[in-house]
Amino acid sequence: MPNATIQAAAEGMPNTTRRNLLIGLATASTAAAVAVASKAHAVEAAPEAQAENPELIAAYDTFYSACTELKNALSDAEWLADEWRHRWPLAPEELLLNAGAQHPYTAGALIERDIIGRPLLRETSPITKRLSRNFRERTRKTCFTLLTADKARELLSRWEQSEPRGRTEKSLSRNIAFRREAIADCKRDIDIAEQYEAETARIRKEAGADAAMLRVEEADRAVDAAAAEVSLFPAYTVAGVGLKAAALSVSAHRIIKECAEDKGPIGQFIRLAQSVRDLSEARA
Repeated sequence: MPNATIQAAAEGMPNTTRRNLLIGLATASTAAAVAVASKAHAVEAAPEAQAENPELIAAYDTFYSACTELKNALSDAEWLADEWRHRWPLAPEELLLNAGAQHPYTAGALIERDIIGRPLLRETSPITKRLSRNFRERTRKTCFTLLTADKARELLSRWEQSEPRGRTEKSLSRNIAFRREAIADCKRDIDIAEQYEAETARIRKEAGADAAMLRVEEADRAVDAAAAEVSLFPAYTVAGVGLKAAALSVSAHRIIKECAEDKGPIGQFIRLAQSVRDLSEARA
């Protein structure tokens, strides 16, 4: 594909879905959040908890169970990915766009992913059309943004509607040839992308990957809902305040990293919740 076409394909990528956001964050941050909930659960056993609001403790029990289900759902999804890794196809090189797509700043891009939606890191050594020798030697593995069939069709329409121009006959001839090549490349890429997307969809269905990820999404929503319930009941003791802080820390795990150093109210609020949680755990 001509460079101009590749550059155009990289523009206007849609925002990531909630599923992709979950997969990008849940494996690391939610696992840590569940560990927080596990530690805080010990607060219930503290003598002080005997005088705690029973509604708060019941809500926290529900929250803790939701955290456990989310942890189990994530674990089962990761197991499924391991089991099907050998059958999951790599995207053809013609569909690869920009390297380095595993980094957070590409969260809104359409990138190559594994069967459960995690960024797929692949060996760079065989990718000789897209990557220079110097890049392949410096970067052994990377993730790519992808050209989809829909995007390739959009590019094809754009090229077909364009009118080649040139100041001279020679430049006009060159631009006509460039447009003809771009159209041919787009048609080729549409066929390649359709085949790749059909195959990955078939494998996801056969493996039950969509059901596994739906379970993760539902468990994640249940954690948020349960954490909200914990926040509604007043705490009568320091231990109870610790339970509320632990639930808040878990439900806010998606923004903790980016707001940890924030000097505004959100950052202050999150740091307060973490401090209360830590103090409560130390007293338990």
